Amino acid sequence: MKRFSIISIALFLISSLIPLSYAETTFKIGVFDLQKIIKESKVVQEYKKNFLTEIEIKRKPLQEKQDSIRLIEERLKNEGKTISLEERRRLEDRRDRDIKEFQRLKEDFDMELRRIDRELYQKVVREVREIVKSIAEKDRLSIVFERLQAGIAYSEDSFDITKKIIEAYDEKK
Repeated sequence: MKRFSIISIALFLISSLIPLSYAETTFKIGVFDLQKIIKESKVVQEYKKNFLTEIEIKRKPLQEKQDSIRLIEERLKNEGKTISLEERRRLEDRRDRDIKEFQRLKEDFDMELRRIDRELYQKVVREVREIVKSIAEKDRLSIVFERLQAGIAYSEDSFDITKKIIEAYDEKK
């Protein structure tokens, strides 16, 4: 009996030392899917459309150089036996220069493509992060995870704020 009294008093003292604010605090979690936002957001789709337009403009000189190479090769193939040796060498030299220039242009184009894609992705992530913060503050979420980055295999739909983010993102622009 004496032992029970001591334990009861100890538990009472420990529980009275814990502030009430801890007991009243709720822990709310949010989860979102960045890939779904990228796939479904109208704003991101507009960014992609502008990206593709810019790519087509930058691809034009590359296509022109490729066409030039093809024309020279066709001429060499069709007229190879009838043109002079000097003309043939001149065409082959021009073709070789054009091939080197095409390769350089292609490398530059690929590098530019990766740079633009990376900048676009970073822009979207930055904008989504701001929206997530706003929603988390408004809904009083304690912590928010991005589904793939956090390695979340499953979460209840009640935790998923992806649709809220898409709606807020599309309204923002």
